[in-house]
Amino acid sequence: MRLALVVCFVLLPIPRQLCAGETAAVRSRERISKVKPVVFLNLREYLAIIAAVSPKIVASRLDEAAAYYEARSIYASYLPRLSGNAGVGYIHGKTLEGLVNSFGGLPSATGNNRNLWFTQEGPALTVPIYKDGSFLGINVPPEVARKRAETQISKFKGSLTEQDVIRTATDAYLQAIKATHLLELRTKHFALAQEEAERVENRATSGLATAEELGVARLLLESSRASFAAARGEAVYSFLAVAALLGRDADTVRIQDSYPEAAPLPDFETIAGISSVQHPKVRLQEAAVRGARANVELQRSRLLPSVTADSYDFQYGDFHGDAANQWTSVLSVHVPIFDFGEAYFATKSAGMKLQAETQRRLAVQQDLQKELVNAVVEINQSTGNLGRARGEVVEAQRVVTRLEEQAKLDQALLSELNSAKLKLLEKKEDFEQAQYELLHRYALYQEVTGGQWKWIRR
Repeated sequence: MRLALVVCFVLLPIPRQLCAGETAAVRSRERISKVKPVVFLNLREYLAIIAAVSPKIVASRLDEAAAYYEARSIYASYLPRLSGNAGVGYIHGKTLEGLVNSFGGLPSATGNNRNLWFTQEGPALTVPIYKDGSFLGINVPPEVARKRAETQISKFKGSLTEQDVIRTATDAYLQAIKATHLLELRTKHFALAQEEAERVENRATSGLATAEELGVARLLLESSRASFAAARGEAVYSFLAVAALLGRDADTVRIQDSYPEAAPLPDFETIAGISSVQHPKVRLQEAAVRGARANVELQRSRLLPSVTADSYDFQYGDFHGDAANQWTSVLSVHVPIFDFGEAYFATKSAGMKLQAETQRRLAVQQDLQKELVNAVVEINQSTGNLGRARGEVVEAQRVVTRLEEQAKLDQALLSELNSAKLKLLEKKEDFEQAQYELLHRYALYQEVTGGQWKWIRR
């Protein structure tokens, strides 16, 4: 009921009667007008939809798929390749018998001037026998290993992106719940401030209240009105944020009106041990190390010769009906002799990059441990703040209860009673903020663990 009433305040496109559920006739008219269906989503359902439709998550998955197919494309380049050749040419003058020209095995003419057009067509087979450290593509080429490592990097970057999106969506959902509660409390605060201001004005008219008391009451009323307006605006924009992440209109989404229950914290040593091995940041850096190691092997392989076999089957004619066929095979060996140290220095650079990535992996593990410790410390601090706020609410409630009993006998205590009620509402606001902060810290802790621990109790 609390959420329905708040939505009546903040979502103008929704009829207030529909929010409050006053009449069946209004609901019937809504069905006839074919409005968009309204969905109710608890936090778990909301996050599941976000994970499926978020553009950031979809883009990260597409990046991973693109890297995967790129690695397959690179691997295919180390396998034999069959293609077809076709062309037309013109010969003018003498040719020397026994030499193979650029057209590959064309008929030669010795000592005679021949001017003729010719055609040639046929298949061609290229076999990379030894290329970049790979023999016939049987072993995994270093370049392919490097591309596969990049695929893993894209995958774990996607995992980090997913955790960031989930944390952002969780925060938006929790803020909407908090805004709902604060709007209810500040509505009561504003109503009570109006009541107190009217009472003081009546007393001032009768000469029972001073001008100073009247000024304080009016100042309190203005402050309460401003707080109410701010709470109303926060509620509006928090609902818009929740709906925007889903790609829906705000008047088609309903959320739970109470905070979800948090799961107990996991054992720190256990979650730290798991995260040091399975956390996306760690696995991403391990993939970076594998990629750097493959790059070292790639640069070393380029210091060695490469061997390629090319075969061509030429069928050629001279437009006069005469045709011939010739099969040509060429074994090419490329031997690096002198390049001013280009390959050598590239290999040295790759080796240093490998050492840097290895050290960076240790740094990632250390930073992760620090983040886990800081997250637990912040949760404990928020837990203490929540307990303190709860105690202040209980104490303020006790004061209000006592003054209510006393005000039944002494009307002069009404001013003190209203002040106590206003203070109680303010303490409840502090309690709501503390409760939100604690759950926000839980969501951050889930992100820090890389999703190895889920904070919402099942």
